[in-house]
Amino acid sequence: MIPPIKKVGKIGVGVMGSNVAWACVVNGIETYLYDQDPNQLRRAVDRINGWLFDGKLPETEAKEASARLHPCGSLEEAVVDVDLVFESVFEDYAVKKKVHEEIGRVAPPHVLQGTNASSLLCTPIAEASGRPDRFFNMNFTDPHHEKLVELMWNPKTSERTKRAAVHWARTIRMVPIITRKEMMGYSLNRIWRAVKRESLYVANQGGGTPHDIDRAWMLIFGTPWGPFGLMDRIGLDTIQAVEYRYYDASGDERDKPPKILTDLVKEGHMGEKTGKGFYTYPNPEYSLPGWLEKLPPWEDDLEKE
Repeated sequence: MIPPIKKVGKIGVGVMGSNVAWACVVNGIETYLYDQDPNQLRRAVDRINGWLFDGKLPETEAKEASARLHPCGSLEEAVVDVDLVFESVFEDYAVKKKVHEEIGRVAPPHVLQGTNASSLLCTPIAEASGRPDRFFNMNFTDPHHEKLVELMWNPKTSERTKRAAVHWARTIRMVPIITRKEMMGYSLNRIWRAVKRESLYVANQGGGTPHDIDRAWMLIFGTPWGPFGLMDRIGLDTIQAVEYRYYDASGDERDKPPKILTDLVKEGHMGEKTGKGFYTYPNPEYSLPGWLEKLPPWEDDLEKE
């Protein structure tokens, strides 16, 4: 029998880390937050409470969930009495390895460790943790709106750890999809990356505007946004970092982030989180009536494109 994960240490509480913490407390899991930046930690608590008390939950449930949120003043405080430590820090091997090496030193021996890496292999970080048998990769998207979460193991991940990770995913109401052979980017994330890369390439070559590429995608697949809208939601700085990671691994110039992306990042336009990317926020064009079909007043925009 796999013991349920009742307490989670959440290390790194930017937007994604906050999302994961929210999913935990809403689903009955005591969650201990830590970030090396105290201001980031305070913002995360405010952000999560904002989600809890936005009126979607009965007030009693919101209060109970909020009471399960425990900001911590040190890494050790966040990991000393938990079943799992899950990390969402900057996607860089050196950064993640350093964090997990420290977690491995201070967390009790039975504690599992997980990383929210989206394009990194599991093994190098798992080895740094000192407990590769109790380590897994888990790629969240947005637990508020999407049930999908991708799971990936390293060759030393134990069956017990695998089962515990799947059980945790289901406890926080996610649907786990398992990448059964360790590979850069998981399975579905690699498919998304191919769509993303080709979309950027076509737009950068002038074959179509980001908005028209998105409109075509949305019309065919019935999604609420297209590849460029999704890139904005993820964060263009994150997209650029992932593209550079693939480029560093392959040396293929087609893997290098194109100018249409790097220019926006250089100008500080990171997407939804900064108010501007391929779209403007908080009301991106793809969410407005008539835009998808280019009905008035959007038809006047045809000549400009």
